[in-house]
Amino acid sequence: MGTMYTVPAKYFFRLHHIRPRFKNDVENVLSYMAVEIAKLKPGEQEAFAKNLNGAIKLYPGNASKEAKTINNWRTEISSLFGLIEYDGAVSKPGRMAGLLAETQDLIEFFRHFLFYFQYPGGHLKPRETFDLIAAGIKFKPAKYILQVLQEGKKLSADGKFGITKAEATHCMFNDLRVTRDGRPAAETAALILENRKKKLSYDSKGDVIRYAGDILDYMELAGLVSLKLNYQYYLSMVSLEAMQAYLKDKDFFRPYIPFYGNPETSVADVTATQQAWFKHVNNRLAPATFRADIASIIEEAGAAAEIAADADKSRFIKEVLAKLRSSREAEEGLKTKEIGDIGEAIVIEHEKARLSDLGRTDGGRLIKKIPETFAVGYDIASFDNASDVRRFIEVKTTISRGKLATKNFHMTSSEWSAANTSRGHYFIYRLMISTADIGLFLIQDPVGKYKADLVDMLPRAGTDINYSDKSGCWEKLRA
Repeated sequence: MGTMYTVPAKYFFRLHHIRPRFKNDVENVLSYMAVEIAKLKPGEQEAFAKNLNGAIKLYPGNASKEAKTINNWRTEISSLFGLIEYDGAVSKPGRMAGLLAETQDLIEFFRHFLFYFQYPGGHLKPRETFDLIAAGIKFKPAKYILQVLQEGKKLSADGKFGITKAEATHCMFNDLRVTRDGRPAAETAALILENRKKKLSYDSKGDVIRYAGDILDYMELAGLVSLKLNYQYYLSMVSLEAMQAYLKDKDFFRPYIPFYGNPETSVADVTATQQAWFKHVNNRLAPATFRADIASIIEEAGAAAEIAADADKSRFIKEVLAKLRSSREAEEGLKTKEIGDIGEAIVIEHEKARLSDLGRTDGGRLIKKIPETFAVGYDIASFDNASDVRRFIEVKTTISRGKLATKNFHMTSSEWSAANTSRGHYFIYRLMISTADIGLFLIQDPVGKYKADLVDMLPRAGTDINYSDKSGCWEKLRA
């Protein structure tokens, strides 16, 4: 096995944070919970928690879970990801929840989350935060990892440099020379390269590397790094604008600053900052900087299709990207960062091809995107087949790095009303875009499906829909 690298005892301090029970399903859970939390009204903390528990219980697979497990979910969602803010005895939806619920951009969400994530932080228990402050720790892991990766590229002979979870754990997270003393990133990169040259090994047990590993995984979901087959994480060169925001960041949670070096600081003092922490992480959100570039995500999905030898999907992605970039909408300012617009543009191209396959040559001229200001309850007016039977399409789009399996979405009152009026002519086009795939699921007549017990519907500021594969069908995208 060889010699193992260890942090000298006088510099060892293990960092940790809450690990959600839904870590392996985190994108689907957060997409669902953001929508649920955003719909809750501010209220007394106990009542708010009870309402939130009810929403958590409705997540697929949670119906039979005990109250303790549901409470743990709530704590993990609120403490780690900051989806709830507090004002005295009142709880309310955080701006992070509202932003994700509105945009369905999970990449943007993780960029905001990591931008504010630090040790110490309000995601920890006050006693744990107190101990980190007493140790002098001030560490923003995402920023430091990006700096190390950047410096490592400069030091590597081939200009390529990645890190493993074990290297991040032992050379960064658990070493006070980094987390307390601020060791320059170039020195850490040099250390990692020197350890490789010496063929040193690391303790790589799961319970040892899990916390640094979590942050690296979240950074991948944020599109800041990419995981290669050698189990190393590399800088993602498609996220340069977001990366620069991290590298320039000098912010630190200010209420903690007076506590450092102050022997009179108590756990009670730290506890008094908890509500301010959740306001802090919901402050200064920067969608213009952190919003995902959907075109780059679609391109990666195309590359994945080529690797999987899915020629039809690869061709579709290439054609739809070309059409989007050359379309009149693009010339008029259609942004590749607007998820709803891109989702609708993809569906329009799909509809043109579908009708063309049916022999309808005028489909492209007659398919219409309906302006949002009209509030008719659907996004696109198309045709069902070669006749003049209309098809009214509401597009529901979500974007992520990982392949999504979420089975829920929200319909506004006007959308549900239009679905009830149009019945068999009304379609939900559920579009899920990730670097791994672009999937399209169709639900025809959602009102009829509800009456036939093929979808679950819960009236709440409109209508919440939970569906299964029996609710509709997967459709092959065409272009």
